[in-house]
Amino acid sequence: MSTSARFFIGALVLLVSIGLLGLGVLLSNTYGAAQVADSARKLHWVNATLGAAGIARATVAQAVFFSFEDVSNAEGKDRAIAEARHNLDGVASLMGSPEALEGVASLQEFVEAGSVTVDLAEGEQSSLAETSRLETVEPAFHDLEVDLVDRQAELAEVIATSDEVGGRISRLTFVAISFAIPAITMIVFWLLLRRRVRDQEQLMLAKLEAEKELGRAKDQFIAGLSHELRTPLTSIVGFSEILVQNAKLDDDAREQLGIIHASSSDLARMVGDLLVAARLEAEALTVSPEVVDLAATVRSSTTSYVLAGEDIKVKVPPIEVYADPLHLRQIIHNLVSNALRHGGDRILITASEQSGWAALVVADDGPGVPPELEPRLFKRFMHEGRQALLAGSVGLGLAISQELARRMNGVLLYKRAGGWTTLTLKVPTVPQRERETDHLVLAGARNSL
Repeated sequence: MSTSARFFIGALVLLVSIGLLGLGVLLSNTYGAAQVADSARKLHWVNATLGAAGIARATVAQAVFFSFEDVSNAEGKDRAIAEARHNLDGVASLMGSPEALEGVASLQEFVEAGSVTVDLAEGEQSSLAETSRLETVEPAFHDLEVDLVDRQAELAEVIATSDEVGGRISRLTFVAISFAIPAITMIVFWLLLRRRVRDQEQLMLAKLEAEKELGRAKDQFIAGLSHELRTPLTSIVGFSEILVQNAKLDDDAREQLGIIHASSSDLARMVGDLLVAARLEAEALTVSPEVVDLAATVRSSTTSYVLAGEDIKVKVPPIEVYADPLHLRQIIHNLVSNALRHGGDRILITASEQSGWAALVVADDGPGVPPELEPRLFKRFMHEGRQALLAGSVGLGLAISQELARRMNGVLLYKRAGGWTTLTLKVPTVPQRERETDHLVLAGARNSL
């Protein structure tokens, strides 16, 4: 065989090898892109399902609330039940979507539990409906939430892995071909590769922007919903407090009204946490520190719980602190509510002043948090296994309280000692010189009058 023939065969083999290598790279990238696209669609389904389930959960609770005779008229009840059914149907329709994930049995359980609860509410069995909501709908929603959050993490990992493998294959191919073909071929391939990388970057940027837009839409929805709920809740809390304090009621009626007042206060607190969380995500939260009477703030923050018959001992001396009064009240509400829900029978609120700091301590004789969960206590939406770490809440209270304390130049600490669970809020006190100046200004104003 002549030298030219051997050269021709060698060149042909080289070209075929390069062609097969290129074909393999093309098929690999195509498969990777298809896998990324499929995972992205499934991730979008998970996000949509999580949002729809949250709305359905809220409307089921609203339907149960409006089913009580002394809460709303027949028209309001029917409207609330219709809205709950509509939202549950919306969640159920997601199960038939082409992107629906297999094995999310908790989604069906949540829809069935919600439907049963709404049926009870419509059938004028309000107490049974409330029991069904607490014992079936809430656990089903928490299970669904855990499932979907786990799926989010899995899909995000698949997308990241596919992109990483695709990038590695492209780089290895570039090195191999650069040593196997003439410079002109290498330049052409580099230009093609550069274009492909640029297209992939644009695709990934578009996906990231879509995810960011979805996050912004979620935050705007939560902020808007929280704002809309806040106005009626403020009226419910205020009027129920007035009735408890001033209305001439028998003991049973006063006790029931106290429960309404405490429950509406808790709901207002959770709505406030959601609103603050949304503002934190949007970097729109403002803090306006001023001189605040810590003892008076504690008394006003615990009024609703005392009216509900809770045994809370308060030993807070007059201390002036430098803090945002609204955010300080929200932190105290969260700490007291946390102690009532998850603590023991005895709750004690104390305060002391030392070295420019005021330490407000909310203590209870409950079992406390398991040691392995203490490092995650101030994280948002924390769970223990498949159950919420702090049941009966949205999982934001302590995380929001810690962030608010930090923005007021303070700190929130957890400690377990001597059979007591303590959460300590430390905030700056007002310097003595500023106090004396404030008192002189007030005295001068009085003299001028």
